[in-house]
Amino acid sequence: MDKGMMEEAVAILRDYIRIDTSNPPGREEEAARFLGGILQKEGIATKLLFSAPGRANLLAKLGEGKGALLLLHHMDVVPVERERWSVDPFGGVIKDGYIFGRGALDTKGFGVAQLMALLKLKREGVRLRRPVWLLATADEEAGGRLGVKWCLEHLPELRDVAFVLNEGGGIVLNPDGSLHHYEISTAQKLVAQFGLKARGKGGHGSIPHRENAAERLVKAVERLTSWQDPPRVIPLVREYFRNLARVTSPERREVFLNLDRYIRDPQKAKLVLLEPQYNAMLRNTHTLTVLKAGQKVNVIPSQAEALFDCRLLPDTDPEEFFRRLKERIDDPEVELYPLGPVDPSPPSPTDNPLYQAILRVAQRKDPGAVVTPFLIAGATDSRFFRSLGIPCYDFCPFRLRQEDMRLVHNHDERLSIENLLFAIDFIYELILEVAT
Repeated sequence: MDKGMMEEAVAILRDYIRIDTSNPPGREEEAARFLGGILQKEGIATKLLFSAPGRANLLAKLGEGKGALLLLHHMDVVPVERERWSVDPFGGVIKDGYIFGRGALDTKGFGVAQLMALLKLKREGVRLRRPVWLLATADEEAGGRLGVKWCLEHLPELRDVAFVLNEGGGIVLNPDGSLHHYEISTAQKLVAQFGLKARGKGGHGSIPHRENAAERLVKAVERLTSWQDPPRVIPLVREYFRNLARVTSPERREVFLNLDRYIRDPQKAKLVLLEPQYNAMLRNTHTLTVLKAGQKVNVIPSQAEALFDCRLLPDTDPEEFFRRLKERIDDPEVELYPLGPVDPSPPSPTDNPLYQAILRVAQRKDPGAVVTPFLIAGATDSRFFRSLGIPCYDFCPFRLRQEDMRLVHNHDERLSIENLLFAIDFIYELILEVAT
């Protein structure tokens, strides 16, 4: 990549960060017009798609034909606590070789890498055998209803893409900056968030009785938070740990290679289950996040509510899981209700051309590197495509240590200029592999 394009990429990301797309309220229209203007100047066809006033999505297309490769990222970002930042979170400040700002990692930096790869293809006149599309979306940080979900409902052509490259995986470094492994998410857990609503009788706080909704809720919550669904190993997670066995400690290696057996051994299982990310990959989880009860200290509430962020392994039946939770609560005056539909999200195959292309480019960049599929414990917009049977691969080619990853949704979020340039080059090579 020449110096001019490198400087252009940095300038675009800085300007992109300066557009405040905090969600809520989102306001992605300005960002969509910003990206669209850059693409249009290069002669790349774009389309603005409004899902609500001020809430826009952008679709850009390069090349003709069917079976497009779709490059996907979201324009919205999570809100900031300005007083906790060392710089202006929407200033696009460059400091110590990093570009600081909300969205630098999640996912404006990734979006600029996709954009620059597309510009490079156009400027070099690369002949494509399959089209390459870029979709920049709204609302991912609030569930995607006005973003990818809306786009798939209103743009039938999106249902015909061959495969999707989205956020999620990446290149994991050791604390000293050396390579540990590459991980490509081919699946994610099901989002099955739910609430509990306890009913009771009101009254004066000075005269307690047995039908206090807050007390009833506390008992139900305790029954759920004191219990964990037993761990189990799905095929994708089994493969992940077997691959990581090559780069883990001798103590863990035997456990990683024989996870099905050791997961039932309380002592050996600790080597895996005490690691929060690994634990989340090996069981269905339900995490208490919100409690609501009462208006005044001397008034007994007649209603109380709790919200749980529940994530299920991809092959789990949500109805059956909820039934087990209700049995544990064992109180007819406590209602368990889902917060929304549970969208199916079947894993994407690893024999797909896009996955195999990521594997080839990774081996060129880092010969002999461990490259593994893995399960995301959280959720990305890929679930909407996977529910339609469209293969999605969550992989953002940033080389990050654990301390770097913790900057996502955090104060002083930042991306190194070196990482931005590496990602542009990786995505460009990836496109050459699958589209030329």
